[in-house]
Amino acid sequence: MDLVPAHAEVVEFVRAGVAGFILKDATLRDFLHTIRSVAKGVKILPPPMTGSLFSQIVEHAIQGGKMDKLLSAVRMTGREQDVIGHIAAGRSNKEIASELNIAVYTVKSHVHNILEKLALHTRLELATFAHSQGLNKKAPPQSPEDRD
Repeated sequence: MDLVPAHAEVVEFVRAGVAGFILKDATLRDFLHTIRSVAKGVKILPPPMTGSLFSQIVEHAIQGGKMDKLLSAVRMTGREQDVIGHIAAGRSNKEIASELNIAVYTVKSHVHNILEKLALHTRLELATFAHSQGLNKKAPPQSPEDRD
């Protein structure tokens, strides 16, 4: 394949019976490995495409109204749950870092992981999602003097 296909295209290819994908920049070794594996009945999906397919599955679950099943399938760490609550409460990364006594970079890492797991793209989408699922109750209220 010339480029990594869009989310929907990956799903359509799989539905059509594609068992293996080879990207344009694959090495000869990768190429031969994919061909041999598919011939043995193994399904091959290059790492750059796995995130795309996973995101499509999550989006399909969201659109199909299967959010409860999705939430039970996605494992959030306790710290990620804390961060979700703080984001839903409208706090900045700096405020979250201060409240949880962690580095701002660590907060950014948690936010990135949460967005990936839930196939969301922005903090606003995450906050909206958290409110719709009642996840905003996990962050303790911050007193006015704690906010700078």
